[in-house]
Amino acid sequence: MARPKEFDEENALRLAIATFSQKGFAATSTDDLMQSMKIGRQSMYDTFGDKRALFLKALEFYARETTAVLIAELRKPGSPLANIRNTLAQFAKRKDLSSTDGCMGINTICEFGLQDREVLQASRGAAMALRHALLATLKQAQQEGELSSDTEIEALADFFEATLAGIRIAAKAGKSRSSLQRIAATASQLFQPQ
Repeated sequence: MARPKEFDEENALRLAIATFSQKGFAATSTDDLMQSMKIGRQSMYDTFGDKRALFLKALEFYARETTAVLIAELRKPGSPLANIRNTLAQFAKRKDLSSTDGCMGINTICEFGLQDREVLQASRGAAMALRHALLATLKQAQQEGELSSDTEIEALADFFEATLAGIRIAAKAGKSRSSLQRIAATASQLFQPQ
């Protein structure tokens, strides 16, 4: 009879995310993961597979959880453009934005680029869901007259996504929390009713 698991899988994934966020994939050892996740080697392999399989599960979980928060903010009732501005402001306040915590998403892009199909698949679904919610919010802003009908909403969506990436990189580079909030506030000026 198999022994019951003595750890919380979701919590273990969160701890793995923190480790991968700080060190990246290549620099993170299996020993680093076992220590941070507080589980033994066999438990890690039995539950998550090898380091790469764990990384892919952690990346998918991270991407899905991160974008779910953003999507919920975008879909709140009220002004669509205010929701976008609030999303930027809330993002800049995230506790995991710091030079010591790193960012699993940015680390992954820098480390793997677009070369690894499995890595792309692990985060692509969440990225597409965020893009869809963002475009729907921008279209709603057009329908409600907050944006003119000839506004290039694809370009606004690109700018929004680039701003999120820029905030992550600025945090990793050691920018202060107030600097991150100023970046979000400056970007928010583009999302004012026209």
